Amino acid sequence: VGGLECSRVLFRSKQWYQRRVRVPYIEMPTQIIGCTVAMSTTLIAGLTIKCIAKHKLDFASFFFPPGAPIGLAPLLVPVETISFFSRAVSLGVRLGANLTAGHMILHIISDFGAQMLASGTVGGGIGGVLCTAALVPVCILEMAVAVVQAYVFCMLTTMYLNDAHELH
Repeated sequence: VGGLECSRVLFRSKQWYQRRVRVPYIEMPTQIIGCTVAMSTTLIAGLTIKCIAKHKLDFASFFFPPGAPIGLAPLLVPVETISFFSRAVSLGVRLGANLTAGHMILHIISDFGAQMLASGTVGGGIGGVLCTAALVPVCILEMAVAVVQAYVFCMLTTMYLNDAHELH
């Protein structure tokens, strides 16, 4: 129950945070990859501490899959160790990169529209109005992307929480 409640709160806060600032020229904290990596690293570190506290030395089973031949240990242990510790980076970079890409699209379209309007020509005025009108569906798309990214972040965090709770 605690993991589900944690995931729900995380999802709602991420969703709210990402949707409220989907406006060109306004930077959001979840757009900064360093911020998202720090947040995901903190989450993964907390889950790792929880796992070590609960399972003690059995935690090492994360780094050697059950049923694998003992002869593969020199290869599997480093690969599984890198895989385990890259979770935090991949979780944060995925979130930050997807949101940054969407924000850059909004920025590019709005800049292009402003430059067209500033050109002073009839074609530029029409193009500028069309670019400005295109921002509405792009903003709606970006809100949908923000919800999906919050969902993916929370689902992966919940899966990692389950791994920490059950050791695979």
